[in-house]
Amino acid sequence: DTAHTVKPYFGLGANSALQDVDEFSMCLDSTPCINDAVEKFSKERAGEAEAMVKMSRQLDRPGTLGILAFIIPLLLDSIFHGLAPKIFEQNTLAMFQRLDYNFRSIQRRKRLDRINQILVLGTLAYGLSKTKYIFDALAQTTGQTMSTMIGALVGTVAAIIFVQKAAFFFLPGLAPADVLGKVQSKATNNAKGSEGE
Repeated sequence: DTAHTVKPYFGLGANSALQDVDEFSMCLDSTPCINDAVEKFSKERAGEAEAMVKMSRQLDRPGTLGILAFIIPLLLDSIFHGLAPKIFEQNTLAMFQRLDYNFRSIQRRKRLDRINQILVLGTLAYGLSKTKYIFDALAQTTGQTMSTMIGALVGTVAAIIFVQKAAFFFLPGLAPADVLGKVQSKATNNAKGSEGE
């Protein structure tokens, strides 16, 4: 435990100790003497222990640093993974529970996710800054105010979303009494699908 001290509520201390025992056992079996086994074990596990301790400390900083290093990345990971799960991984705490990732690979994956999140957010910010110029040009061309143009866009998007949602209720052959059954089965199927993920 002293090689990789982590906060007790992460639930990683005992698990890491068991991994160490397993690794050390394999090192003992594959080397001729205990000194070689200790040296091999240190080479095999040092990177893992270092990565785990760094992540543990990063996630448990007080005050503003804690918000920047833990809360905001947790929120970003949840949002981006929800929107594009094939591109962005789960948050760090969820990845700790996965068997297909070790601590170093979690660290590398989260760095990649942060770079991609910054690129996406930067691109959106740049696009939004250019959108203002487009709205200005449209407002001047049509003689309308900027707020009128934005209101028209928001209203159009809301109408499109409403029509898409409402189209479900206007399926051919769907009686009004069938709507409740269809809505419940759709919700039940969605719940079953999300449990399997």
